[in-house]
Amino acid sequence: MKGRSLPDWAGRRVLVTGCRGFLGSWLVRLLQSQDAIVIGMADAGRADANGPGLAAIPVAAELRDMASLADILREHVPEVVFHLAAKSLPSVARHQPHLTFEVNARGTWNLLEAIRTIAPETRLVFVSTDSVYGENDGTPFTESTPLAPDFPYEASKACAELAARCYARSFGLPVVLARFCNIYGPGDTNMDRLVAGTVEAVLTGQPPRLRGDGSSVRNYLYVEDATRALLQVADALGGEIDSGEAFNFCDEAPVSSADLVRRIVAIAGRTDLQPILGPGTPGEISIKRASAEHARRMLGWRPGVTLEEGLRRTIAWHRERRVAA
Repeated sequence: MKGRSLPDWAGRRVLVTGCRGFLGSWLVRLLQSQDAIVIGMADAGRADANGPGLAAIPVAAELRDMASLADILREHVPEVVFHLAAKSLPSVARHQPHLTFEVNARGTWNLLEAIRTIAPETRLVFVSTDSVYGENDGTPFTESTPLAPDFPYEASKACAELAARCYARSFGLPVVLARFCNIYGPGDTNMDRLVAGTVEAVLTGQPPRLRGDGSSVRNYLYVEDATRALLQVADALGGEIDSGEAFNFCDEAPVSSADLVRRIVAIAGRTDLQPILGPGTPGEISIKRASAEHARRMLGWRPGVTLEEGLRRTIAWHRERRVAA
């Protein structure tokens, strides 16, 4: 990754909620490669998204149960908590809004209250989304853009952000908000996501399916760039940046879903497969564009993997996975 080198995490005790998810498992492995002491928190019975061998301490806990969160903090006393656990698929959130708000909003303020009462010096990095800004007119969002979510997933994350800022401002907790665009890369097996679903379809000789007419626009960020951003922003919290601050992390090169699919088809060498247009997803934001200028200026962060290279790595991983199956 371009920009500053990673800080030293050797011997530092870290708690990662959602450690077995796509981004969470990548973050755990990066922390372990830096010799951090990692405690991983995940739903009981959930498999590691990146396969077996996740070496974090497996901790089963319920975000909606503040007592269990307090017990974990007392036992492990982490220096930093990376809060990734969430109901993260907008399509699922639309069908389960109550559960989405319970986990994403209530779960976050439970964690904040547990930190306030048990370990107020612990830094919290809350992983959020650029979807909290709502619909975009094409002008890139900045961190000063008002939040305007309309749908359950986005609104639940915005609620959690407001709680996090409240605890930062009212109680002095060291908290930072990391707003990510669409993250993709090796290890993502959720076929509801455009990159993973398209790659898998193409590699099995099936025409990829688009939701809607393919005109929706997104920023994309390779997963390794996302994990490195998390370490940088956590290390800067309390020093170079203020508690309660937000940062956008994205590649600043938005593409339409149709263009993204065309790139995947070309890289995979299957230009004979033409995308099939399907119905749009109710409640889906059509345009999302964000600026990462604040992260560049304050953190020296910038993505190091281009979309073309990231897609090549992702396709290669899916091919190897199919051979090994």
